[in-house]
Amino acid sequence: MSRLRILLVARSEPVADAVMGRLQEEARYFVTKKIISNGHTDPLHDTQSRPDVLLLHYIPGYGELEFLAESAASKRLPLIVLGPADDPEAMRLAMRAGASDYISQPLKQSELISALDRVREHMKDQASQRGQSVTVLNSKGGSGASCVATNLAYALSQQKNARALLVDFDLQFGGLSRYLDLYPTRGLVEALDATQDMDEVSAEAYITAHGSGMRLLAAPSERLLLSRDVPVEQVDSLLQILQQNNDYVIVDLPRRIDMLSATVLEHSDQILMLVQQSLGHINDAARMIQLVTKELAVPLDRIKVILNRHSKNSLIEPDDVKKALKIDELTLIPNQYKMVADSLDSGIPLMQSQKSSATGKAIERLKNNVCGTVEQASAPGILGRALPAFLGRN
Repeated sequence: MSRLRILLVARSEPVADAVMGRLQEEARYFVTKKIISNGHTDPLHDTQSRPDVLLLHYIPGYGELEFLAESAASKRLPLIVLGPADDPEAMRLAMRAGASDYISQPLKQSELISALDRVREHMKDQASQRGQSVTVLNSKGGSGASCVATNLAYALSQQKNARALLVDFDLQFGGLSRYLDLYPTRGLVEALDATQDMDEVSAEAYITAHGSGMRLLAAPSERLLLSRDVPVEQVDSLLQILQQNNDYVIVDLPRRIDMLSATVLEHSDQILMLVQQSLGHINDAARMIQLVTKELAVPLDRIKVILNRHSKNSLIEPDDVKKALKIDELTLIPNQYKMVADSLDSGIPLMQSQKSSATGKAIERLKNNVCGTVEQASAPGILGRALPAFLGRN
């Protein structure tokens, strides 16, 4: 499992720094802190992304535990409370708020580490019981993420007893239904609105079936919807429900970093990032990898780079891309632009009509790589040509 993302919430900077000092040497934790210095009682108010666990330093009288105790159980994060000793009321509040542990002050490091490790083990058990979430996104606009996501979902759906769901997360210009010649009446927007009362069965009402067995949660909507208008809690709940009811959830994610996309990326078991053979694509891919790994704390080993529309005649070779992005593996999808464009225009997935083509075989290899059934090899190249300025950076 990747590092446990911990949000430490306190009202005192020195207290927060002291607690963080106890955890900084633990490589399996990624800790950020939030100091509450205003009238808010919601520990998660104005947070940019949802952590795995909330570590709350509680001082009676400020209202954070009371707020959490009154919140809906479905919206709660794993919670550990650091509170005063011999305070039965604080302990009762912690229990009502769903805390897994109440650790009395003064803090003992061994108790805190044990409590956090229990949360981590519980999350590992939960992860083993849910489907894989695979997010596909462009490093630069127009790299082909929607096409790859659609055909990957199709290929996964053709496996025996596999349930694959394709999710269009483009709230404004979602077009995957057109790629599949489907006309859904409900989809992602309506599903997000219904997450409070949704379960695995009712979720199917928002999904449109393709004749192949693949299923689509489309993004059609007549109203303008901005990502900032969608509560992160709704996205988090929906993704959990979808993963509980599917073997694979393939998300076609627009190219941007905001609270919505951050939540999707943090949920992802694998992130497929598409790049093409140009300096612009490579620069943007390097920036995207930095944002995802540094700002969102997503481990680098979850990211797989896909070189789409690969041409052997390009000045930039696959090994150049690997060296520039500091990665060891690269999946190649050849450039058969006209065939791919015809597939999108006809509404017939390429993996249905052209599975034996070079592109179809590449998607099949990608599918096996996603499933972990084969080792992915990248094509040989000649190091050190064509990019002297860019590749010289450390």
